[in-house]
Amino acid sequence: MTPAQRRDLAVRRLAALRLAPLAPVAARTPLAVVEHHLAMQAQDLSSGLWSIGVRTGGTVSDVLASVERGELTRTWPMRGTLHWVATADAGWLTALLAAPSMRAAARVLEREGVIDEVVERAGRLWTEHLTGAGAMTRAEASAALAAGGVDPSGQRTYHLLVRQHQLGLLRQGPIRRTGAGPASFEPTFVLAEGEADGAAGGCGSGSVRRPERAEALAILADRYVASHGPVTERDFAGWCDQPLRLVREAVAATEGRVRVETLGEAAYLVHEDAPPAASEQTSPVLLLPGFDEWLLGYKDRSAQLTREQERAVVPGGNGVFRGTLVADSAVVGTWRRAVARGTITVEVTPFTRPSRALRSGADEAAAAYGRFWELPCTLRWVDG
Repeated sequence: MTPAQRRDLAVRRLAALRLAPLAPVAARTPLAVVEHHLAMQAQDLSSGLWSIGVRTGGTVSDVLASVERGELTRTWPMRGTLHWVATADAGWLTALLAAPSMRAAARVLEREGVIDEVVERAGRLWTEHLTGAGAMTRAEASAALAAGGVDPSGQRTYHLLVRQHQLGLLRQGPIRRTGAGPASFEPTFVLAEGEADGAAGGCGSGSVRRPERAEALAILADRYVASHGPVTERDFAGWCDQPLRLVREAVAATEGRVRVETLGEAAYLVHEDAPPAASEQTSPVLLLPGFDEWLLGYKDRSAQLTREQERAVVPGGNGVFRGTLVADSAVVGTWRRAVARGTITVEVTPFTRPSRALRSGADEAAAAYGRFWELPCTLRWVDG
């Protein structure tokens, strides 16, 4: 693929991801953003909140309110990783995709003593606790286990919470503020049952979706390709942690809404509703969180950054991604934040000497970051 073709691919992906340009105002609600993507990586809570915020132009209070209403939740639908999903989609998506990560975790659970009987007992204890309490923090979940005679030490509470999400008993509920700033939030856990009738902590957006397998596969392919495309089959399979045969079955279930397009010498999946290519478009400067679909949504990220740049973004090669500064559809630096005395400082490490235009755009991006967290924000350039 030529440099021009790679740039064209990155521009189209930015548009599909609703990063540049942003969606129309009516489609910028937190729920609309998450539904468009179907699932958004959210293992790190502050990173996950900003992934929504950078696409809405709103504030963290908007996202928290959507979660409070039961429209959005975080759960473990695939890859053993927390994702934002619409609450209405949490059940069927997890049932469709969670099996590979559940199998992969089986040995770890067995080593921790989290056998089937313990999982079942934990489910009963948490059901009893939440029937009266409505929601619980991780500490409260551990206390409920201990009170019922289940050892919560080490990572056992975490493993049990993950498994109960994957089995459909629990999901994450309202997020509690613990202070000011990006790291001042604590998730809670609620029962997944009772969503259809709008029970406490339930699904505020309406009834829970329960598609049959063929429809579920079609939704999976429709939304992933529409929100990430153009993508390869390997991108798709890696994103949802499924074999290629399921990916091909899902694409076939769209009945032509997802088609194949050749870019360079590779075949890419493209949605019929994809915005047209516009390589001449100049995108705004973006401060994207490290764990964003912009990079996490693909196996092959060569359209977004070079191998050398990827080593800077993932310096340990351990899956821990730094935040990225994106300009003109390419990653041009990394960033991190610090919070002190009620002010956020964004420290940017550029890959090359920043131009005046990049400095101006980065200042605007930092201001948007501060508005989202409802705190003043300053930007500082640092040497690599």
